[in-house]
Amino acid sequence: MASLAIAVVVSQFHASYVERELAVQTQTEHYVKAMEAHVIYSIQSVDLSLIGFANAIKVLPAKQSQSAGTMADLLSWKGSSFNSDYWITFVDPKGNAIATSTGDKVLGASYADRDYFKVHVRNTYPGKLFIGEPAVGKVSKKRLFFLSRRVESAKGEFLGVVVAPLNVDRYINVFQNSRFDSDISISLVHGGGKVIARVPNSDQAFARDLSSTALFDNVRRTSTGTYKTVSVIDKLSRVFSYRVIDGLPLIIVVGSNDDETARLLQQNYVTAGCGLTALLLLMWIAGIFSLRTYTRQEEREIRYRTLYSASREMERQLLDNEEQRKKNEESMKQAALLFQNSGEGMMVTDARGQILTVNPAFSLLSGYKEKELVGHRAYDLASSRNDKEFFDRIFECVSKTGYWKGEIWQKSKDGEEYLVSMLINTVHDDEGNPFRYVALLSDITQKKASEELIWRQANFDALTGLPNRRMFNEHLRLEMKKTDRSHLPMALIFVDLDHFKEVNDTLGHDKGDMLLKEVASRLSASVRSTDIVSRLGGDEFTVILSELHNAADVVRTAQDILRKMSTPFHLGEHIAHISSSIGITLYPEDGRDAETLIKNADQAMYTAKEQGRNRFNYFAPFMQEATHTRMTLVSELREALQRDQLRVLYQPIIDLSNGAIVKAEALVRWQHPSRGLLAPAEFIGLAESSGMIKGIGDWVFQQAAREVLKLQAISSPSFQISVNKSAWQFRDDGSNYQLWLDFLRQLKLSPRSIIIEVTENLLLESDRMLALQHAHMQIAIDDFGAGNCPVSVLKQFGVDYLKIAPGFVAAKGDGLQISEAIIAMAHKLGIQVVAEGIETQQQLAAMTAAGCDFGQGYLLSKPISGEELEKQLQKQYAPVGK
Repeated sequence: MASLAIAVVVSQFHASYVERELAVQTQTEHYVKAMEAHVIYSIQSVDLSLIGFANAIKVLPAKQSQSAGTMADLLSWKGSSFNSDYWITFVDPKGNAIATSTGDKVLGASYADRDYFKVHVRNTYPGKLFIGEPAVGKVSKKRLFFLSRRVESAKGEFLGVVVAPLNVDRYINVFQNSRFDSDISISLVHGGGKVIARVPNSDQAFARDLSSTALFDNVRRTSTGTYKTVSVIDKLSRVFSYRVIDGLPLIIVVGSNDDETARLLQQNYVTAGCGLTALLLLMWIAGIFSLRTYTRQEEREIRYRTLYSASREMERQLLDNEEQRKKNEESMKQAALLFQNSGEGMMVTDARGQILTVNPAFSLLSGYKEKELVGHRAYDLASSRNDKEFFDRIFECVSKTGYWKGEIWQKSKDGEEYLVSMLINTVHDDEGNPFRYVALLSDITQKKASEELIWRQANFDALTGLPNRRMFNEHLRLEMKKTDRSHLPMALIFVDLDHFKEVNDTLGHDKGDMLLKEVASRLSASVRSTDIVSRLGGDEFTVILSELHNAADVVRTAQDILRKMSTPFHLGEHIAHISSSIGITLYPEDGRDAETLIKNADQAMYTAKEQGRNRFNYFAPFMQEATHTRMTLVSELREALQRDQLRVLYQPIIDLSNGAIVKAEALVRWQHPSRGLLAPAEFIGLAESSGMIKGIGDWVFQQAAREVLKLQAISSPSFQISVNKSAWQFRDDGSNYQLWLDFLRQLKLSPRSIIIEVTENLLLESDRMLALQHAHMQIAIDDFGAGNCPVSVLKQFGVDYLKIAPGFVAAKGDGLQISEAIIAMAHKLGIQVVAEGIETQQQLAAMTAAGCDFGQGYLLSKPISGEELEKQLQKQYAPVGK
């Protein structure tokens, strides 16, 4: 009875202890998740800067990529978005620093001993971010850890390493401010074992190796968990929760002191322990007596067990030898099957590099049969693009490490050159000498070509070949930096074509595209080679005149542009007459930032249009009064919904396989009482900036939902209407997507009946798109190709349709190739494609031949009312006999 009572008391004490320990564990787990979110955000922000710089240097000529001056300019431009928490340094292929964004004198400093440089030289992390272990900076003398990326040329040549040292003090400050109790410790630990940041005891903890502690014992078992131990840093017992950040060699560890819990438990156990000790003493005395009785019997049984175990062990060894022989035979069979049926090319050579055998996949890749290759040297198959130094580097790497991975140009039997990704491994004999070399090869020619095409698509206008809006913004900020250093003024010229819409409407979009190409050519011929001409979109162009020594150069350039734009354009058998309106701003007089400079140039251009066009105007403060007119239009737009002045038209979307109307796009128009029917371009921008886009967007959504209900009754339940949604409707509290879903349920309409059209940039910004996906509402990316959307994001958000930008559909040559690449990529991802802006039979035939799923454009149908669309569907679904 005494033991039962003690057991009950101890059980209660233990339950109380467990409850408190669970509370401490929950607290530390929540801390870990919060700190993980902060670290991931900061790492991603820095990585975006690294990617941007790597892409920028990729297109530089080889000499400029190793020029300290060029690199300093590039880094100082990109440094504008940095703060003291990190900076960017470029290291050449030999490990020597070229330049840094802080302007520090790092030229010639060697970083060849850094772990990140060694990793990128070996190309262990191709195309990936590498996070190095913490260390004290060689120049800054600060506590740092390093993010880095390998920089390669378009041909895959190693140009160096771009590295971002992160100041550990940033994380120490964040961790310190996040603690609400002094007994909590927060640590960021590198996957290699060293502490990056910790509070408290940050100085003592920095770069401390924890790889042999309880933390890494637990990490090796599971990527997240909780354990209890004494800290090796401050010698305090804590309950620690940890989490390995997905995809990164970083661990967040949060500990909470459990001294109070242990003290209470110890006090309770002392009370119960006294009674338990007395009971155990009595039991011990009785046990000694019993053990003596059974000792002799136990010794006899032990002898019997020993003899039995020896016989069983001998039997097991005989069976194991037979099983090992069978396993070896099976392993040889599997290796032979893998070699013969592998999808990758495989080649085996002897220690001198002579080919011993190749698998069928290698024969398919090279065009050579196995018997044609045996006995030949492996490098005989390489293209002449690879020089002797290239092979010397491969041989040196394999000799030192037994391993090489990289890209190499090969030449097939029919003489065609192709790029392969090759992995070479060394097989050693029993004495450690090279015995065989095994090479794995994969054809990446098409992949490299697609990457180059996508990069150009992201930075240049597909029609004119000029820098697009994204590249223009980068150039503008760079030129502003150069002006700040040289103290020579810079001018921004904003060019808008007059009467371009009339050319498009009368001669067609094909002639309009020809005109835009010729405009780009004439603009480029009007400026110096150092000046930058860009196309922002539509008929808007910009010219950046940098480092002006003479103010008259701006006037001379503007007059030259006006003259060339007013000169007739020969568009095949047609002649087009246009002019241009030009707005000019000077930096820094007319604006200290890029946004202000662009806005003021735009206002100056609008003033030139209002004054009769075919002229230029410098920006002046009075031009801001022009915004008064726009404010009037905003006021009228507020009344448009109440007075039923908005209209919704529908442009049919055709199934290119059979010509049937299967979808439609809802397009809003404004029936203005005095200005007539206004297109979205004339008022949607005002609606966005004034906040009215929310109400207009909801109204269009409801109209489209009611109309699709009618159209499905006429045609098929699978008929869909796509609705364009502005980025403003998904920012802050502007999105009413839950009300949209409620409205569909009210109509008893499937969410799949409505397709939400968004731009690529909106898809990158908005997490709310996931809510629409989870509600089974389909998503389409409008004007795909005009933005910069990673392929991974398309899968992440479950995109259903891509709408190819009309510029690619209308363009020939590169435009058609880009369209074909988009269609092939989309189909690989299970995404259907819509070709927008089909204006000619040639474009329709090209998109159909490319395998595009759907088509839309004035050739197929102009936007029509809901009643007209209903009539067309009634004819389409009418019985054949009628």
